[in-house]
Amino acid sequence: MSQEMLHPRSHGGLSAGHPQTTPSIGVWHLLGHNARPGDDLGGAFAWVIAAHCNSGSEMFVPALGMGREAFSRLLAERFPHVTPSESWLAVQGAALQRTGVLEEFDDLLHLLLDHAAAGDELHRRVAHLVVTACMGHDHLWQDLGLPRREALSTLLSDHFPTLAAKNTGDMKWKKFFYKQLCEREGINICKSPSCGVCCDYDICFGPED
Repeated sequence: MSQEMLHPRSHGGLSAGHPQTTPSIGVWHLLGHNARPGDDLGGAFAWVIAAHCNSGSEMFVPALGMGREAFSRLLAERFPHVTPSESWLAVQGAALQRTGVLEEFDDLLHLLLDHAAAGDELHRRVAHLVVTACMGHDHLWQDLGLPRREALSTLLSDHFPTLAAKNTGDMKWKKFFYKQLCEREGINICKSPSCGVCCDYDICFGPED
């Protein structure tokens, strides 16, 4: 488990990304071709693809970490009238560089998949979507481009119900995910024996505006 994993990001800088060497796809272009306009999940895919799947992105996650073939199926279904350039698609076949903050990608992915409501492609896609968004540095609902935090809670409850149900104290979702990973590893990084008496309570449970 990386040191970055022990201190999950909510606000702050990221390492320098890859240079922009290929055409990019923008969020508004994807939203304009969304097969289900107004759908929060489709909007989240558009937002995260635009934020992380362009090679010049601050935190580059090719194909949302799912591989080019599965990613191409996602694009065809969610954004059927988008025709990406071959050079942009070729970049999606790049290997995910599991170093630095991206070292935690697989651990987070396994956490979500272990709690998925079904083992189908939809739930795998949503797991990749959420984990890729976790690489951002805003609140998770903002990194997913969702209109409000409640939409994130609904998304997680629908697709990863047993995991979402564990967040009984309404902890901030990124903090909650990393706390779950620490518990899996038998690591305790909390300063206090209980949340109620912790001096960092607001960091974990404060409002996410």
